[in-house]
Amino acid sequence: MSILDEKVKQFAKPASSVKHSGRVAYVVSRADLTELNSIIEPKIKQNKAERKAAWIDGKDKIINS
Repeated sequence: MSILDEKVKQFAKPASSVKHSGRVAYVVSRADLTELNSIIEPKIKQNKAERKAAWIDGKDKIINS
């Protein structure tokens, strides 16, 4: 650990007050991961297409606040 890391660590605050244990709550099987990925993939592609369409639609617009 570098000197900078040690100095920064002094200022660190926990992100949560929850006490964690080392116990594993649930193990996701490889088959479950594959199924989840196949469900999520079309949604990610749709989001990408919508984001691109929104950018193309708004690229020449000027917004005044």
